Amino acid sequence: MLHLNLAAVDRGEVSLREQVPPDHPMWNDTGVELTEPLEVDLTANSVGEGVLVRGTLRTKVRMSCRRCLEPVDSEVDEHVDLLFAPPMADGEDVDDGEVYPLPARGDDLDLTGAVREQVLLQAPQFTLCREDCRGLCPTCGRDLNQGSCECVPDAAPGPWDALKNVKFD
Repeated sequence: MLHLNLAAVDRGEVSLREQVPPDHPMWNDTGVELTEPLEVDLTANSVGEGVLVRGTLRTKVRMSCRRCLEPVDSEVDEHVDLLFAPPMADGEDVDDGEVYPLPARGDDLDLTGAVREQVLLQAPQFTLCREDCRGLCPTCGRDLNQGSCECVPDAAPGPWDALKNVKFD
């Protein structure tokens, strides 16, 4: 899954259209929950000594509202350009975040890591269930979108509160 044959890419453009299920192991330990399969539509071309992979990644991710913690689905629909290049002549690896390393030997290019990284970068960091979300009560934890709570807010400390504790003889 998500593998390209480099010998085929050398002969011409190669298309890759796959669906990655939401429960695929590539999503383990990411903190992102997919609600739909990831639609991968990529084309690969040989460019110089490297391989340029272009296309789109589409899915929906479920996250928690940052104020009330209700689940929110967000769409990821992103055009990607991934460049895979051989290691540098001085032996230094190509790994600057924009260029991915080509395997030193073999004809198999695994796109799993690069695709995973691109989806994680495009997933929103924070989401809201709605713009006017009131969040949770900091005292009792009640969802304030469903009504107000009976908690009495603590009085904000004033600049003269320290004088209340001064004892005179």
